[in-house]
Amino acid sequence: MRRTPPVVVQLLPQPAMQAAVALVAALASGGMAAWAMSHRSSAWPVLLLMPLVVLYAWRASTVPLRRLRWDGQAWWLAEPGRDDEFPVQLAVLIDLDAWLLLRASPGPIWLPLSRRQQGAAWPALRATLFSAPGAVAP
Repeated sequence: MRRTPPVVVQLLPQPAMQAAVALVAALASGGMAAWAMSHRSSAWPVLLLMPLVVLYAWRASTVPLRRLRWDGQAWWLAEPGRDDEFPVQLAVLIDLDAWLLLRASPGPIWLPLSRRQQGAAWPALRATLFSAPGAVAP
């Protein structure tokens, strides 16, 4: 049986994903505000909270710089500003072919990855995720 080669990817900020999360938060909070105002006209101050909800969603969806590494047997994650790595179990939650959302355990730590940002490492990453024994938790 052949072993999968080592893979190293850098997790980078994804402003498009952040914008999508902020848009969903804006739509959800706008819907809640409209619902509240339809039941009680004095609920209009709820509209003042919408920018705070969107700002919170934008900040919460920020992707910190991290390094994800497969050494042939296990995945390792390096946190920003630290040299030491810790082992993680990965689960693929969303696979859109050009974009992946992984959950690393223990945590959970959410790891969004895009083909555009990973470039040449993308095929090796996907091959390792889906073919290496023990690479991804069920």
